[in-house]
Amino acid sequence: MRSNVKDVKVQLIDDRVRAYVVFDVHGKEMTLQLEGKLGADNGFLRFEPVSGQIGALPIPQATLEAAVRRMMESPENREKLKLPSDISDLTIEKGEVVAKYQ
Repeated sequence: MRSNVKDVKVQLIDDRVRAYVVFDVHGKEMTLQLEGKLGADNGFLRFEPVSGQIGALPIPQATLEAAVRRMMESPENREKLKLPSDISDLTIEKGEVVAKYQ
């Protein structure tokens, strides 16, 4: 399914990141909200989803995890998720991104 992203807002809350995305699907505006934890895995950004919803409908956890895994592992996104070689981990602590260096 093709869609156009119209707006993205990102919040850092305690130890999580929350993304709110507005997109257009066949002329109809929809929203997606994702919340999860950031990290690093073998030099790549890792996102572990905690919750998600499309509009007011919650996304089942298994579906959410499978969709995020496919997105993170897709060849077209893989290079975009590569971290600088000197970063060993990323976390969110007290609403701030913390990078750990090697």
